Amino acid sequence: MIAILGGGLAGLAVGRRLKEKGVPFILLEKLPAVGGLCRTERRGGFSWDLGPHAFYSKDPQAMAYFTELPLEYHRHKRDVRICHHGPGKRIYEVGYPFENGLCDLPPAHKLECAAGYCWASWTKGPGEFRNLEHWIREGLGRGISRFFMTPYNGKIWNLPLSRISMDLVSRKIEPERPWAVIRNSFSGGSVGRAYQANFIYPVEGAGRVPEAVASSFRENIRTGFQVRRLAPSGKGWKILPESGAPVQADAVVSTIPLPELIFALGDPALEALRKEFAFNETWFVAVGLKPGRDFNRFGTCQWVFFAGPEVFYRLDLMHNFSLSRPRALVAEITRKGSVSSAAPDALVSAVLRDIRSIGMLLDEADVEFAQARLEKYTYPIPSLGLSEALAKVEERLKPERIRLVGRSGRWEYLNTDGVFRRADDFIRDGLAELIENA
Repeated sequence: MIAILGGGLAGLAVGRRLKEKGVPFILLEKLPAVGGLCRTERRGGFSWDLGPHAFYSKDPQAMAYFTELPLEYHRHKRDVRICHHGPGKRIYEVGYPFENGLCDLPPAHKLECAAGYCWASWTKGPGEFRNLEHWIREGLGRGISRFFMTPYNGKIWNLPLSRISMDLVSRKIEPERPWAVIRNSFSGGSVGRAYQANFIYPVEGAGRVPEAVASSFRENIRTGFQVRRLAPSGKGWKILPESGAPVQADAVVSTIPLPELIFALGDPALEALRKEFAFNETWFVAVGLKPGRDFNRFGTCQWVFFAGPEVFYRLDLMHNFSLSRPRALVAEITRKGSVSSAAPDALVSAVLRDIRSIGMLLDEADVEFAQARLEKYTYPIPSLGLSEALAKVEERLKPERIRLVGRSGRWEYLNTDGVFRRADDFIRDGLAELIENA
């Protein structure tokens, strides 16, 4: 029997494929319900997501993972903006990504961005960049760096930008072509990349996706199972929880955060590598408005990004994902620096202060409720030492019949469609060997 550790999207995707193939397995999830970070929280008539909101892909097969589920979806045109602080404390709504929205900037800032980018392209060219900081500074130029990329990335990542590898750029940022950046200084650019321009969203919230995936194998799922220790047992593993009966397995597919697996294994050689797996912890602050009230800015946006003095780096306007919802947003705040010791009430007050300061909230009396929730392991960070450390971990675990899959399990910063693709990759390329050696 195979034990799947973790009931997020990666674990569920592996479970679904094992069920289809008739392979015996059990899925172990620490929370009372599956979903991992793909969860929808509810309070009265309000609902908000803690993880992914938009479901899209440039791979038609990946989109089929979502559309084949028994769910009703809203279909949206992507509407994303950046809150830019211009001269005289004026707020500008700039197209996202920033290099696509240069035409929305005040003239002096637009000129600095375009000139800086041209100079960087001419002097550096495609070049070799050492890390994220070097690429932003030398590859994008002074203006784009100063007005958005450096302050925004400094807010979001719980690691100095000089320690983040270029994998983040190649896998997630997908830089715009030089001619397009110049064009975007004078006319509106595209809405991100072409395949991101439209997306689907479950009518009842993103949390319905993992629920739907799990519906075909609920008898294989054990919730409330917090993995404490993995102990060798015969040719397999005994998986011990914090409380309750252990599970015996011939092989293990781990989708839980890799630092947690390393801790549970208690292997000194792996423990020495644990520090290489850097991550973000994120505060999600939900704000819901009273009936008849509305936010006063960014009215049709699904997301708004912030590189300025606001405590949050992003706002998710949840009522623009599912139009039947009451007016509510979620502010996302990386836990670091002064935020590390902040109490939930203080963060709520800071969020209300900042959405009021940019003109989104006219009166705090319009607020029906506000609450903060902290989630760990929200973003695996592609640090400079990650690839080498991950290779060493996988090399040590492979003979022990343990495989790593997923965003947290294999420490890959993936979109939702990538999580499903990686699960299929494992089933296609690694399952037979795992079963054979078990």
